[in-house]
Amino acid sequence: MAFSDIAFRALQDVLGEENATNDPVVCQAYSRVQWLPPGVLQRERCGLDMRPACVVMPGSTEEVQAIIKLANRYKFPFIPRGSGFTFSAFPTKAGTIVIDPKRMNRILELNEQDMYAVIEPYVSFVGLQADAMKVGLTIPTPLAGAHVSCLANYSWHGAYGNSWLTGIGAQNLLGFELVLPTGDVVRSGSMACPEAGNFWNDGPGPDLRGFLRGGMFGHAGGMGMVTKISCKLWQWPGPAVWPTKGNANMKTSSGFSQDQFRWYMIKFPGKYPEEEEKQLKKAAELFYEMGKAEIACVATHLAKQFLYTYSSQTKQDLFDNMEKNVFPQGFVVVGLQASTSLRQLEYEEKVLKELVAKVGGIFVQEDEPAYQVWIGRAANEWLRFGNAQRLARPSDNFSIGTSNVDSIDMIVFDIMEGNKVARDLLEGPKHLGKDFVQPLSVHGGWISPQEYGYWCLMTTDVFPDQAPEQAKEAIEIIGNITRKQIENKSSAAVIHLLGPAYDMLGPMFGNVHLIIKKFKNEFDPYNLSNPGYATRPDVVSPEELQKMAGGH
Repeated sequence: MAFSDIAFRALQDVLGEENATNDPVVCQAYSRVQWLPPGVLQRERCGLDMRPACVVMPGSTEEVQAIIKLANRYKFPFIPRGSGFTFSAFPTKAGTIVIDPKRMNRILELNEQDMYAVIEPYVSFVGLQADAMKVGLTIPTPLAGAHVSCLANYSWHGAYGNSWLTGIGAQNLLGFELVLPTGDVVRSGSMACPEAGNFWNDGPGPDLRGFLRGGMFGHAGGMGMVTKISCKLWQWPGPAVWPTKGNANMKTSSGFSQDQFRWYMIKFPGKYPEEEEKQLKKAAELFYEMGKAEIACVATHLAKQFLYTYSSQTKQDLFDNMEKNVFPQGFVVVGLQASTSLRQLEYEEKVLKELVAKVGGIFVQEDEPAYQVWIGRAANEWLRFGNAQRLARPSDNFSIGTSNVDSIDMIVFDIMEGNKVARDLLEGPKHLGKDFVQPLSVHGGWISPQEYGYWCLMTTDVFPDQAPEQAKEAIEIIGNITRKQIENKSSAAVIHLLGPAYDMLGPMFGNVHLIIKKFKNEFDPYNLSNPGYATRPDVVSPEELQKMAGGH
């Protein structure tokens, strides 16, 4: 059913005229899509259908309920948004409305003693972090940028610069309030019990985080709208106000006292890229040793593509640094913080030096260009990301080439396999990626150990232009790498469980796609909540499945 005038008037009656608009100029502002290749293709395919029929701005859970109940009454699809940073936050067909949570931007509780906060959808990471730092607490911030919605990121997945300590977003989620596609409200964890507090995910009360997350990455608004979460806070030994220097574009690394934070870069001998695998295995060995010792607040390995992009102050600066070979190989980056005292910080430094020597690593010296550029410009980004846009600087676009969650050892294996596939495709008959920014697109690998190395996350990236043909090439490269991972029995396939990928990969994971389809049919019987996410409610035919997988 098309979005009708009577449905629009009903929304205005509920929210007030100022909080529901069908002005085409305003709605067009909600149709832009970010610079990932799927978004480029979505823009090409959908055209003006990406413009929502209406934008609404609720101010409370009750108003969200009213909107969703009206959607069920008048049968119009809706997309709940956080800060709108992903392609799944935009309409793909006419008659869709967008729920913008800008008015729901309150920190409802910040509990110093039990170290948690309760927030609404439009609270950003930087907003919550700034308030938490005033009382000696903090939160991790994602590589997507500290400006994005904390609630949306935690509900989605979330990967952070200091995940070595904090883990991913799902592990920082303590409870949530969700308006289902029917308009009913459910709560999880101790949030579900009146007067029980908001401090714990395992109860008292039901733990529904599995329902919220689905296979791995949540439902992208396909199972209703999260209106409130409770999330962990972490100890912060630094200043109450984040120190800054420079302007937004030429920003340098924030200045912390050496008595509070210290940064290190570590390299391993060997010729790059011929001996890259040997270097990565040495990095993995160091991470395991550091995990046993339980030291550091940041521990990560950054490939050349991440080092060049995140440290670049301008596009010209990026290509100048590439020409100078400022980063001749990937590096391990470690951050230590005085969580309890200067004595503890100095103890961890001594342990780190012993472990680096044990595995044959070499500390990068302060006068080396790699140290000056990375530590001088970007190191503290891993505590508060303020320059996420730099990742797209090479081509104004980027795409994940491969990703995975597994042990550190298996992550090293998957990086090497993924890069090999990308290089073979570049040299093959179709020369896939030849117009991308090279060699950045075939020498990737962010190794992000989680929780002292208990498990690990990784991504590699490719850098096509914002052109449909190059976007299609990027997606073809991802598909080829994913097929190789499946052949290798890699766990990487779980990363892709969202949208159509549920149907393609679900049989590998106990037919999880059928479970999610049952959820979708039960709680979204009219398929109104961001249709297509988390998955389609119907079972895909074998013929269509083969076509989705790239067959004919």
